[in-house]
Amino acid sequence: MSYFRLPYRRQRGVENHTGSILALAVTENAKTLATGGSQGTRLFNMDNMTEVKRPSGAGSRGHTVSLLWARQTEEHHDVLYSGTQNGYFFCWRQDKESTVFEETFATQITHAGEITGLAFDSTNNRLTPTPGCGRRPTFSVKKYSNLLPRSITFAAFDNSSDRDIIVFGSGHNGPVYTLRGTSGERRSEWNIGSYIGGAAVDWSEGVFCVNDPYVGPALFRYANRTKTRTFEGSTIITGSDHGKIYAFDVRSGDTVQTLETGRAKRVKAVATAEIGGEPAIIAAHSYTDEGFQQIFVWKRARSPIAWDTVVTFLQALVLLGFVIFVYQNVVEKMWQQSKWGRTSWEHPKWDEMIWEESVDSL
Repeated sequence: MSYFRLPYRRQRGVENHTGSILALAVTENAKTLATGGSQGTRLFNMDNMTEVKRPSGAGSRGHTVSLLWARQTEEHHDVLYSGTQNGYFFCWRQDKESTVFEETFATQITHAGEITGLAFDSTNNRLTPTPGCGRRPTFSVKKYSNLLPRSITFAAFDNSSDRDIIVFGSGHNGPVYTLRGTSGERRSEWNIGSYIGGAAVDWSEGVFCVNDPYVGPALFRYANRTKTRTFEGSTIITGSDHGKIYAFDVRSGDTVQTLETGRAKRVKAVATAEIGGEPAIIAAHSYTDEGFQQIFVWKRARSPIAWDTVVTFLQALVLLGFVIFVYQNVVEKMWQQSKWGRTSWEHPKWDEMIWEESVDSL
């Protein structure tokens, strides 16, 4: 259901976050915000923007550069997975009886690079981290000399239990690899012609958006491998290297709104969520400075009347107006003609009425 597009308005955020912020992720119920950066992974309560106690800091693992909230079938709460600059991959789970998180496992899956992306397949509880490992990146047990992943996702547009894996590679041609979900075997490669700085996917529509730092965001349709602007969604949100967040209309490509952060610094960490049923944007500067960093939150209040409802109401008004027009100009005239325009033989009592008038006149 689409709504009147109202502007995003600044809400209360986090004012005292120390260290750089390289990644943001919000739980599906918008209750907990995870941040990743130079101080590792941190947690914040979205209701009051206060920090939640965390199991551990960055330490030797390095900066946290990728985050993913996921919920397995047997889990009661969202599980947080993190990837770090030094190749560590770890998991935090929330205690069933409280809001306390605990670390359930941690392992270094690569020694030569960072964990550039994380993906989860809820169909069969598969989790895939992508290590960017210098000149010989590794995906599972397969090695490709020209594959340096930037982002990864499971191909959730089908109902197969063995979904393919889509890997967005680095490079100016923007390679997009399709890997077989069961073995990691490369099935196809598509060079989209745009530099991939990051990728966001909407498999319900079969499209993905890449953030090209040279020309801006670009939208592609996976099925026919074309660049497109035809899309049933509403808005694409992207950061910038000069402190602004942009909201683009996916149909026209026009800028819907520009959100200011107050500093002309790089904004790499951007996340979207629904807070209290309202669309929201969460973003933060990605530079390393002394002192506190801010996490910005914007909400867009929805109109109390859905656009579909307004359209239906207007259609009903037009139909009612047409019915009234037909009644006044056709039906009513026919009725008048049928009432007063008949001949005497059509009215059995007409002669009697005339005779009574004649008698009365005498």
